[in-house]
Amino acid sequence: MGYYVFNMIVKIYLLDYKNVPLDVMLNSQYISPLEKNPFNQYTVEAVKKEKIASTYMKNKYIGSYYRNEFGKPICDDKCFNVSHSHGVVVLVIDKVSIGVDIELIRPVEEDLKNFVTSIEEAAYANDNETFYQIWTNKEALVKADGHGIKERPNLIPGLPLNDKRVYKGKTYNSRTIKYGDYVITVSRESTEDFSLELNLEVI
Repeated sequence: MGYYVFNMIVKIYLLDYKNVPLDVMLNSQYISPLEKNPFNQYTVEAVKKEKIASTYMKNKYIGSYYRNEFGKPICDDKCFNVSHSHGVVVLVIDKVSIGVDIELIRPVEEDLKNFVTSIEEAAYANDNETFYQIWTNKEALVKADGHGIKERPNLIPGLPLNDKRVYKGKTYNSRTIKYGDYVITVSRESTEDFSLELNLEVI
């Protein structure tokens, strides 16, 4: 997969919290005392850390926000989106509608592949990594659209990668990169070309 360099850069703020102790996350300056108690409802530590990490990123980079009727978190002066997978959370901010998705590359069952991909996409997805390239492209596209998944995933366009796609009458441009064993895709409602820049967070 090639790399692109354009004038427009979208920053991906990434927090890899797998090895960050829970108490360190809870005592971050970006988690307020009032926010700590609600996390206690999550009894599985991995789930609790995921919720804390997401809150940390939104508090640090977004501040106040609310959800639209489709459940997408939004604020009045910027567009943003968050995604997480197996101990990593990512956040993007933009002036146009934007979606991001991150997935850990892992074995894919044939039934899932058939459910998610079209015939063309299935031919492209000849290993686990290429499958998740397609999957994250679909997820990021739907998240940029902001209305949620209303059809079977195989009907959502996952190709071409790193290019423009039309979805529900609007043009979106997407870029896909890797972070270790993870695939990350960003999709923007724009015809403007762009590149991605990873910014690693440290708590």
